[in-house]
Amino acid sequence: MRLLCLEYGADLVWSPEIVDKSIVGAERVVDEKSGIISYIKNDKDIFATLPSEKDKLIFQLGAAEPEMALAAAKTVEQDVSGIDLNCGCPKSFSILGGMGAALMADPDRLCAILDILVKNLNVPVTCKIRVFDDVEKTLELVRRIAATGITALTVHCRTRAMRPSEKAMWGRLRDIVKELPDLPIILNGDVFEYEDVQRARDRIGVTSVMTARGAAANPSIFRAEGKLSAMHTAVELTKICVRTSNIFLNTKFILLQMHPETKSDDYIRLRSSRRYKEMCEAMGLAEFYESEGAQLINDRAEPAGTGKGASKTSAAKRAKKRELEDEDSKAAHASKAPINEGPVVLEPAGAVEDSGPTDAVEERPAKRIKA
Repeated sequence: MRLLCLEYGADLVWSPEIVDKSIVGAERVVDEKSGIISYIKNDKDIFATLPSEKDKLIFQLGAAEPEMALAAAKTVEQDVSGIDLNCGCPKSFSILGGMGAALMADPDRLCAILDILVKNLNVPVTCKIRVFDDVEKTLELVRRIAATGITALTVHCRTRAMRPSEKAMWGRLRDIVKELPDLPIILNGDVFEYEDVQRARDRIGVTSVMTARGAAANPSIFRAEGKLSAMHTAVELTKICVRTSNIFLNTKFILLQMHPETKSDDYIRLRSSRRYKEMCEAMGLAEFYESEGAQLINDRAEPAGTGKGASKTSAAKRAKKRELEDEDSKAAHASKAPINEGPVVLEPAGAVEDSGPTDAVEERPAKRIKA
């Protein structure tokens, strides 16, 4: 999803929200055939990236303790261009762990995390928050956050309790923009069209705009020339997912949300698919699979990985898991799993929206789908 959004014009892309403890101690493995850099822990892929996106990739961090946050950021610093502390996620896994929106209720802890990151990293540090019901309380928090030396601040224009169905409060950002004239402010919430970018600048005075749901529905939202059809972008996404060995269930979940014809035979075939071959056939990509996809999957059966203690046996198991997902229970779970935070951003020249619990790209602590 990140690669396709960049292709269509996004200026920056965010990783899934990845919990600090899950990435600390991960092994960095480079696949010499594909160039994919994977961070692996307990034989599970925690985070993956390609060198081609490094200059525009921000690592979204879920953390509750300064030292652990720094250890996590240091783990991936060499492969990203910024670290973003998530202080807005309202999901229970994040709140109960003292992360996400829970940090807004503990500004001392929030600022301690930002402070240690800013002072010890060689890449920019940013953070994302929501707003409080009380305007002055929000302004007090953003003043403290800005004082840590962060590079930019993203504000989701909803409170922690608000749901995506409730209109985002764009107007609440005007006071923040006035309060912090020297800090880039990124608006987040209820922007679904490219044209809304200039509207946000003109009405609110923000520097940039962030999106998640808009991009998840159609990544070509970033095109200044206008959107392509949802089906076209879904086909292009399928090709990228095969070429980059994206986790099968993740790909399937994303495509089921993007597919414009939910009652068509192809949609039913997609919903029933259990491996990439069947998925490609449902997406009209049978020829692509036979000419390119099948060979890529065969290559993954004999992965060429480099890294401390890289295990070809373990890598082969992961490759097989990415391609074959036959358990009905897993498929049922994937059809219901939520998408969480991990927005895509367009900076001064660019694009769209994101909304709280459905922000489009988040790490799953258990079995959460990541886009």
